Amino acid sequence: MPAGYFAGVWVEEIPTSLVPPVRTQNPLVAIGTSVNQADDIKLIWNFDKYVEAFGYDGDYEKHTLDEVADAVFKLYKVAPVVFISVGTDATAESFASDVINALSKLDEIFFRFRLVPGLVVAPKASENPSVAVAMASNTEVVSSVFKTRAVADIPDSVEPSNVPGYKNDNNLVDDNLILTYPKVVFNDIPYHLSVHYAAAQTRLNAQLDAPYKIASNINVVGIKPTRYLTLEQANYLRGNGILTLLNFIGGLRFWGDRTSIYPASTDPKDCQIAIRQMTDWLRERLARAYWQFIDKPLNKRLLKTIRDSVQSDLNGLAGRGIIIGGRVEVLEEENPLTDLMDGIVRFHIYWTPSPVAREIDFYVEFDPEGLKQLFQA
Repeated sequence: MPAGYFAGVWVEEIPTSLVPPVRTQNPLVAIGTSVNQADDIKLIWNFDKYVEAFGYDGDYEKHTLDEVADAVFKLYKVAPVVFISVGTDATAESFASDVINALSKLDEIFFRFRLVPGLVVAPKASENPSVAVAMASNTEVVSSVFKTRAVADIPDSVEPSNVPGYKNDNNLVDDNLILTYPKVVFNDIPYHLSVHYAAAQTRLNAQLDAPYKIASNINVVGIKPTRYLTLEQANYLRGNGILTLLNFIGGLRFWGDRTSIYPASTDPKDCQIAIRQMTDWLRERLARAYWQFIDKPLNKRLLKTIRDSVQSDLNGLAGRGIIIGGRVEVLEEENPLTDLMDGIVRFHIYWTPSPVAREIDFYVEFDPEGLKQLFQA
């Protein structure tokens, strides 16, 4: 109401009791070398802008970001992409160290572009186990709040039967790390599978309201593997937390649904790519939508607004088939008075994102009773 004496009609606006969720976009992030070192983080929307910023000569051995630019802009039509150049020559001794040091720049992306990083790749460099481990570590927490995943390569020099051993010997076991094997070839030029998988998954995510589908068992764009695997070999890798390629029913396809932490951990939120990326997505969705309530009075209205808004969002996700179901509660045992006095409140979300169908079984039985139909008119 207006202060002091007032005569007339006054309209008071009350904050909306439900808060809509925030739509998100998570650009692929590529770290590597380029013809011209930009010495900066660049958000690039097309191939021409990439060339303008970084130069281009197509020498993937020396300029690893060229490989990413060709794949994302020419083959998969993915944009925007964040590029971080660490130098002009990937054959230099310091290449791996330069990439590891550049990983700290992941924290800057949100503050510059208001975009949370998506999948992170570093072709050639990520074949170095030290780089792959650092990639996983630096995607655990991004900008103090968010979380994402890295995609790294296992070298082609490792035989398929030795890949799981190589993975474990080099401690490539992390829920934030997706490992790919082997390399692929496009127009007789070798590419790292990490780049193609990350581009395909990013493209798929952009077509959905939420990243509840994975790029496994979808066709690969115009490439062929450096080695063809049997179903038994491909499943051996898949069962050891390696994403690979399978040329079987439907043609050449990505094949794998587990992060590299599998089978060391079988917790679905950690080992299943679909559930891991949905959990990361929910983390961002909650942070973006409810940051506006920080420093607001902690009262019943605040609790009800947040609880009802989260529940409405979960109901909508379930109704659209994005999740199976979910609910949110404010539990007294998780909110001691001392924390409430200090301005800390906790909401407990129970939700069920969909696992993917890994195995579909049919039981077929001969039914002798069916023979009686021979005597029916």
